[in-house]
Amino acid sequence: MHPLTRALDPAHLSALTARTEGRPDLVVGVVDGAVDPGHPDLALQPTRFVGAPIPGRDPGSPPGHGTLVVSSLAARPTAPTPGICPGCSFVVRPVPGVDVPPAAPVDLAYALADVVTAGARVVNLSLALQRLPIAGPADDPGIGMLLDTVELARRHGVVVVAAAGNDGELGGPPLVRHPWVVPVVACDDEGQPLPTSTLGRAIGRHGLTAPVLPHELSGTSAAAPVVTGAVALLWSLFPGASAEAVRDAVTRPRSRARRTSVVPPLLDAAYAYEVLRDVSA
Repeated sequence: MHPLTRALDPAHLSALTARTEGRPDLVVGVVDGAVDPGHPDLALQPTRFVGAPIPGRDPGSPPGHGTLVVSSLAARPTAPTPGICPGCSFVVRPVPGVDVPPAAPVDLAYALADVVTAGARVVNLSLALQRLPIAGPADDPGIGMLLDTVELARRHGVVVVAAAGNDGELGGPPLVRHPWVVPVVACDDEGQPLPTSTLGRAIGRHGLTAPVLPHELSGTSAAAPVVTGAVALLWSLFPGASAEAVRDAVTRPRSRARRTSVVPPLLDAAYAYEVLRDVSA
C-alpha cells in the first residue's frame, strides 16, 4: 500500500497509486523556488532543470519549499515519504525567491513557457503570485503575458494546476481565475476546506479541493501536488487521452450538478479513473 494512501484517502488517490507509479515518458513540470537536486529523496530520479539557476540553500539546512514540492511528486519509492508519481519524469524551472516566492507575473510567465517548451504535460504551480495594486491585465503587461502563456499551455495540451492561495479571502489572483487553470483549495482530513484557503466563484467553478501532503509543506502549496500527481497518474494509465479529457475527468464531480459554490468539489481520483476508463473503452 502506498504510504500516502491514508493521508490522501479523502481524494481516493489509492485508486491510481495501486495501479501505477507513473510512466517515464509522462513529463511533470514544476515551477517553484530553488530545488536541491542532491536531496536524498530525489537521488537518481529523472529530473531536468531549465531556465537560469537561482541561489540554493546552505548545505545542511532544511529542505526549502521548491525541494519539498518536487519531492512530494518525485521522491523515490524507497524514500521515507515517497512521491505520488515517482515513475514519471520531471522538468523543474526555479523562479527567483526564497522558499515561498511571491512570483512576479512576468517571471512566472517565462517559467511556465520554459516547462511547456521542455515537454511537460502537466505543470504544478505551488507558489504565490506577487500582489500588485492593479485591477487586471491592462494595468500590468506581466499579467497579460502570464495569461497568454496559460493559453500557450492550453494550445499545447498542457494541464496547469495552481495553488489557490492561503489568504483566507474571496477572489484570488487572475491566474487562478483563468478557465484552463485548475486552482486547488486545501482541506482537512474530513474534506473540509482549511479556513486559510482562498475561495471564489472561478475557483469553485473549475477548481478542486484536495488534502494536504503529510510533510513540512502546508496549505494550498501542499494540496496542489496531490491534484498534479493525480493528473500524471491518470495520463500514465490512459496515455492516449487528450488534455481536455484528462482535465474534465479529474475536475468532474460525481453529482454532475452545476457548480455554483465558491468552494470547489473534493478531488475524487477513483471517479476520474472511471470516467477515463469509460471514454477510452
